[in-house]
Amino acid sequence: MNTKPPNLTYGLEDTPPFPVNVLLGFQHAALALVFIVYPLMLVSEVHGTKSEAEGIVTATILAMAIGTFLQSLGNKGMGSGFLAVQIASPVYLPAAIMAVHAGGLGLACGMTIIGGMFSMMLSRYLKYLRPMFPAEVCGVGVMMLGVSMIGPGVERVIGGSSVPDAGSMMVAFTTISLMVGLSIWSKGQLRLYSAVIGLLAGYAVALWSGLTEPQSVNDLFVDGVLTVPVIHLPALSFDWVLLVPFAIIAMVSSLDTIACIITCQKINEPHWVRAGMKSISDGVLADGLATLIGGVLGTIGSNVSSSHIALSSATGATSRKIARLAALLLLLAAFLPPITKLLANIPAPVIGAVLMYAAAFLIASGMELIVSRMLDTRRIFMIGFSIIIGIASIQMADVIHQLPPTISSIAGSPFAIASLSAIILNLLFRIGTTLNASFAMEPRLESIASALEFLESRGASWGARREVIRKAENAVNEALESLIMMGYAEGRLELQVRFSEYHLDAVLLYQGKPFVFSGVAHQPSQIDNGDEALMRFAAALIGQYADSMTTDMQNGEQRISMRFEH
Repeated sequence: MNTKPPNLTYGLEDTPPFPVNVLLGFQHAALALVFIVYPLMLVSEVHGTKSEAEGIVTATILAMAIGTFLQSLGNKGMGSGFLAVQIASPVYLPAAIMAVHAGGLGLACGMTIIGGMFSMMLSRYLKYLRPMFPAEVCGVGVMMLGVSMIGPGVERVIGGSSVPDAGSMMVAFTTISLMVGLSIWSKGQLRLYSAVIGLLAGYAVALWSGLTEPQSVNDLFVDGVLTVPVIHLPALSFDWVLLVPFAIIAMVSSLDTIACIITCQKINEPHWVRAGMKSISDGVLADGLATLIGGVLGTIGSNVSSSHIALSSATGATSRKIARLAALLLLLAAFLPPITKLLANIPAPVIGAVLMYAAAFLIASGMELIVSRMLDTRRIFMIGFSIIIGIASIQMADVIHQLPPTISSIAGSPFAIASLSAIILNLLFRIGTTLNASFAMEPRLESIASALEFLESRGASWGARREVIRKAENAVNEALESLIMMGYAEGRLELQVRFSEYHLDAVLLYQGKPFVFSGVAHQPSQIDNGDEALMRFAAALIGQYADSMTTDMQNGEQRISMRFEH
């Protein structure tokens, strides 16, 4: 991650000027406060008092601030190290509602602590679960994260009813037009502030059109400008009957965070190849700890926000310094009632515009992840069926809502059900697929095409990166042509290939003259000096494709071994 992608103004390790950092941090803090609506829904379920509502708002703000700071660390085993803002998670809401009906807020918070502990434990074993998360499975998850935002986004954009409201649509159109337009066509620093400009313009249009009552602005200073936050620590309780539901929800929340961190990696690494499991594991650990802290303080679980990742990419600012300032601003917001009230009352169409803005980015990023690997019939069906299942959950929403809360919370989430389906189908379709294969051929030039087709089909079945298979095909083609044309191979040749997530090995076995390899390309004038010079030249060409190459003899056979980093 030492090289900053060209589309970023401030990369991961950059330090923006202080005024710029404040505005960028404000954008993220403002967007995070919008998600306070989820814990407030929990209070409304039990007809909580105003004091309880204020307490859960304060607890949520503090938990988001702590979680965001932890995610920005990225050292000593804690945090993903990215600009990954932690928000109150809607994933935890259904299970929390079930718990609050069974035993009040104390039980909901107690079980949230258990969920956080489960995520922390899961984070320590993610490196062993890497085969469950190849690029195409993660791509399905990222794509369905975006798809899952479309419904809530459109509902807010059109005014929350079946009949579109012109005023709501005007507010949403103003917001998203400025956010997208400034992200694409603006120059210099203006692009960095596209989100806050869009949010403020949407808020202003909502006030002008009467969609938002001016009284909501007039009441900002009723409780003063600066107050000490009041935290109502819950009387924690636990019910082991709810252990399985909260463990499942914690796993789904962790999958959400995994997809978000992978997206962060792609944004910040110009030559991203595969998921970096260390930052993912440490990010899920921070996610679980933030959830645990939230339960202790008296709110629902949290996870990394995909909306903020889309915002950081679109504005071209992904510095972790922004995350730390956003965490500080969130912490200050708990002491400043006017800011909390202003941001907590952001008009619904403005929120809808932000969701649509984030959805477009995530859908495209997911598709890019999916097609980054070669796809055979197994992977095509795995991807296709997973997406179909995710979209079907939207179409069958009424049926799914009649299921028990634990099941409906997963089956009703396009992201959760599609991601779980992709993981299960990926493991199922791996049955019968070996990571070692061999191909025997006669030493004839016309046989080379069959060998390359074999390599192509194996790459697709393994889900290998396209560019790696292309390099392997070029190297194998050069080696076979040289062996056959120079008559070095006596009898049949055998191509053996072995694949792992980290490298592809191709080995040519034959009986005959040894393949001379020096790793140095000779000048054209030296090619006429004999067969040996020609073979050295061919070996040097192969070295341009393979990351390493060796030649030796084993069991009476000549062996050419080529390794390609994956």
